[in-house]
Parts: sequence; C-alpha cells; structure tokens
Amino acid sequence: MTNKVRVYGKAQNRTALGIINAYQVIFPHATYEDFKKSFPDELNPDCGSKHIFMTEAEIEQKVAEGQEWYKQGQGYFVENDEWMHSSDDVKFTVVKMWTKPSFERLVSHALQYGIEVAKFEESEGGGKKGSFRLEYLNGYVPPAPKKKIPMWIWIALIVVAIAVIVIFVLCV
Repeated sequence: MTNKVRVYGKAQNRTALGIINAYQVIFPHATYEDFKKSFPDELNPDCGSKHIFMTEAEIEQKVAEGQEWYKQGQGYFVENDEWMHSSDDVKFTVVKMWTKPSFERLVSHALQYGIEVAKFEESEGGGKKGSFRLEYLNGYVPPAPKKKIPMWIWIALIVVAIAVIVIFVLCV
C-alpha cells in the first residue's frame, strides 16, 4: 500500500495520538468498533491501562467512582482538542502512556493503513505540551466525511410537504 499520511510529532504520546488522528482522516466513516479493531489493546500492553481507547461515558464513570485522575488527564488525553469522534457519534479518547516498545508496535502496525511516522522530536522539556501534524503524501486527498442532515430539517421538509398536499387538496 502506498502511504497516504505521514505523522510528525513532538513527544512520543502525541505522535501516537497523531497516528490515531491520521487513521480517522483516512477512514472518516470508521465506527468506534472499527477503531478498536484496527488498534487492538494488545499493541500497548504496558500502558498502565487495559484499553487504548475509552469513551467519554467510561471516563465519566471512572470519575464518578472516585478515580479523579481520569478527569485530570493522567492516563488519557482529555483536553477539548484531544477527543476523537467516530462516525457513529461516539466521543472517545486515547491512552497517553506509550513505552518505546509499544510505540514501535503502533508505528509498525499503522503502516498497513497507509500511515507512516517521521522520527518524532522530543518535547521541549517537562510540563510542555507536545503536538503533532499530518502531511498528505503521494497526492492523497482525504475523503470528506458524510454530513448528516439535522433532524429539524427533515421535520421541516415533512411539514412543508404536508402543507403543500393540504393546500393542493383544498384548492382542487
């Protein structure tokens, strides 16, 4: 497969987040289950958590159980710009902890989806937030995600159709 996206990252964990983001760009119709199947938990067995992904509801449940560190972003990316959204409207996040062996497994695994990783740069010291960026390769243009028509538009169209039918029936 010709690679479609290259991920540049500052910090290993941000580069991992960039890989998942690149997958979403390439496969905008992927469901939450697709993400979990494409990046199984076995890729990161030493992350300190059982799962690479957690939904917003799962994070909220952990916090409700008194595990406040989930909300504080200790184990998962939880800042507003770090959440992912699958095509089936599941809001989820990615684990932050990636050891070198797990990260290397992820990088190797991502190649099958057309995602390559440039050597990541170290972040600029403790407490500094890393980042990532994507570069499209070989003329690749990402597919546009399907836009859903809001329910209110469907309701408005039905009301207008009924009104036209009623006017037609009354005038004829």
